Amino acid sequence: MRSLLASTLAVLVLSLARPAGAADAGAAAQTKVVGPPEVKWKDMTKEQRMKFMKAVVNPKMKVTFQAFDPEHFKKFGCATCHGKDAKKNDYKMPNPEIHALPDSPEEFMALVKKKPTWPKWTDFMAKQVVPQVSGLLGLPHFDPKKPVEGAFSCNNCHVLKKGLKD
Repeated sequence: MRSLLASTLAVLVLSLARPAGAADAGAAAQTKVVGPPEVKWKDMTKEQRMKFMKAVVNPKMKVTFQAFDPEHFKKFGCATCHGKDAKKNDYKMPNPEIHALPDSPEEFMALVKKKPTWPKWTDFMAKQVVPQVSGLLGLPHFDPKKPVEGAFSCNNCHVLKKGLKD
């Protein structure tokens, strides 16, 4: 009886196991996450971008943001950067729900001097977030001393407003 059960189980296992073939390769290609540098961000399809954001950008940025302020970023996900209606808004950026920034360096620096929390946030964004996200997306990060077209900067996420007072 035991040998019959063992033989039946062996046949079942062998019948379920199949060698990897063309169908498996096609399935793997559909689930593979691609992104920079293999595929440039601008050349990625919406589906590729969604997979890349979910598998690469979100987990890495979650660590960065939670290390900076674990309480503020306790819940970190798509909505953190893309807003509470991210899906409905098709993940459009810049996000008007994120704190707006002044559109001139002079106004920005005046607020950095005026607002007690701005130096800490500015330092975090400039030294960690912008370089990390630009690197993940395969884009140059913005350097005001050497501006490059297409560089990733504050205004990729934040709306810029003229005459911002707070």
